[in-house]
Amino acid sequence: MSLVGNSLVIEFLSEELPPINLLENIGTPFTESIKSQLQGYFTDSSKVTPFITPRRFGCVINNINHEQKDQEVTRKGPAVATGLKDGNPTPALLGFAKSCGTEWQNLIQNDDGYFYFTSTVKGKSLESVIENTINTALKKVHIAKSMRWGDTDYQFVRPLHNLIVMLNDKVIPCNTLGLNSQGSTIGHRFMSHGEVKISNAQSYLDEIHNLGKVVVEFNARKEIISKTLDNKAAELGLKISHMDGLLEEVVALVEWPEILVGSFDSKYLKVPQECLILSMAKNQKYFALVDNNNKLSNKFLFVSNLISKDPEVIINGNQKVLSARLADAEFFYNFDKRTKLSDFVPRLANVVYHNKLGNQLERIERLQKIAATIAPLLNVDSEVAKKAAYLLKADLVTEMVGEFPELQGIMGNYYALASGETKEVANAIEKHYYPRFSGDELPDSALATVVSLADKLETLTGIWGIGLIPTGDKDPYALRRSALGIVRILLENHLNLKTLLENAFNSFDGKNLSANTVSELEQFIVQRLANYLSATLGYSNKVVSAVLANHSLEISQAESICKEFSAWANDTDNNGLFEANKRIENILKKNEAEVDINITINPELFISYETTLFNLAASINNDSSLDLYLQQLSKLSVPLTEFFANVMVMDDDVIIRKNRLKLLSDLYAKFNIYGKLSELA
Repeated sequence: MSLVGNSLVIEFLSEELPPINLLENIGTPFTESIKSQLQGYFTDSSKVTPFITPRRFGCVINNINHEQKDQEVTRKGPAVATGLKDGNPTPALLGFAKSCGTEWQNLIQNDDGYFYFTSTVKGKSLESVIENTINTALKKVHIAKSMRWGDTDYQFVRPLHNLIVMLNDKVIPCNTLGLNSQGSTIGHRFMSHGEVKISNAQSYLDEIHNLGKVVVEFNARKEIISKTLDNKAAELGLKISHMDGLLEEVVALVEWPEILVGSFDSKYLKVPQECLILSMAKNQKYFALVDNNNKLSNKFLFVSNLISKDPEVIINGNQKVLSARLADAEFFYNFDKRTKLSDFVPRLANVVYHNKLGNQLERIERLQKIAATIAPLLNVDSEVAKKAAYLLKADLVTEMVGEFPELQGIMGNYYALASGETKEVANAIEKHYYPRFSGDELPDSALATVVSLADKLETLTGIWGIGLIPTGDKDPYALRRSALGIVRILLENHLNLKTLLENAFNSFDGKNLSANTVSELEQFIVQRLANYLSATLGYSNKVVSAVLANHSLEISQAESICKEFSAWANDTDNNGLFEANKRIENILKKNEAEVDINITINPELFISYETTLFNLAASINNDSSLDLYLQQLSKLSVPLTEFFANVMVMDDDVIIRKNRLKLLSDLYAKFNIYGKLSELA
């Protein structure tokens, strides 16, 4: 009998799991697989609670059936026409009946002309399927490199030491990776009172929390840590300097979070704060604190994995370790400043960019050439642009960036200022990486825009040109990101994409790039533009397709034209216009051989409907503003409808036919000055 209201718990106890993407790599795929496999046991009120900590993972399922419901299974057999011959069963029909365990007379003939067999499959008990379910779920865990333990051949991301599988208060016998299921586990490594016996699957979460001193749910720990960090910072009159991924990594490192406050010698604040913040986050998993002006404080927060009777011991230990890290950062910074930034550039000859594209110094020479061609277009002095481009990658060979690659560009800014370069050049060195991701800010000066474009164009052209084209989700050189960066910059600046690509291509003397590089990259970047206009800015695919069908379009015009087209396309009075334009396109395409663009239209051959169209088309000014142009096109909606209702374009008289085709050809050209309007049909 099916029972409702049961609770199931599955818990694996392991050695410390890798903290990076702990939830995404282990917790979520394991639980989702369990959930998917046990759907047949779920009720409308079933609830799945996944959990994962550094030392355990699994899930609790409340309100799950003890047995699966009986299911009707229908099998499709041979067609009636092939199953029976002269009223007698053929071997095909007899074989199907035998496989179903019945006589052929018991098969059902459906109206669709096939034989069917329906049987009832008794639902399996949860106990009978759970072991296989768990083993299957373990295979869904993302393991970059597995480990073996003991003298066994068992493999997993980390050695496993204990397994709980309980339905209500009963242990379900299971054997997985050499572990026999138990009804107990081990709690927190230091704070637990020894073995934790689970009295009931439904009470697992409370008992592991109260007796085991473990907050097993990932999101619950995350909320505790996040709120406590913010509260502690507020008490100090400061705020958290957030670092991407740090909170999630810290959550994955602790089972019972306790937030403590530490401090470091204020002398280290003379080091660029980006270095200190990154060192704290990357090396020690500490949370830096800043004031309301985002200036770094010498206080920091960190998350301990236990409640200590003497927290000062823990604080002092962490402060001592951090002091050594910050001393390293101070040394790197002061050591790098002994050398002018420009003197680092020749060392780039020893850094390979790509074996087919040369070293980083050769790349600098290309960046200078590209920047010099872009600079006049944005009213930037070409020599200043070449100077900035010369220094763009110099910080790659500094000690600080060698230790923290994330600081490239940022340290170039600091070292440029320390070397006596202008603020404009120093800022351009940092901002040439912008935009770094979707939604990131754009370069904030004309010079920064020049070198940002140069860097992205050089990367795209070189990498694409040697055949390393993105495929599927593989894009190791982040070409899509570079292309999107170019799109966003060109939306704000009136520059011709093809010209930029050609200049970039010409900078690769002797590198044997593909001859199709420019044309292929132009299509690639326009596709990124289409994605940005639709996915990010929200324009419909129809509008984007219509606008981008204009191959002479400057990217800087794309957004404004999409905006105008969107409003215009939403006016239902224009629907007939779009349909008529599509009809014109089809007529011209079908009768391409008869369209003579060199003849002169003869108005004397017109009937009234043609005359009206001809006069209205003549009044459309190609140089009109987009708004006025669209208003003029709207006036053609009714006359076009009347034209197609009363005029036979393909007249038997060849002269009249060619005259009408020329009228439609000229009209079609008028329609598509700013985009391909037939896409809006």
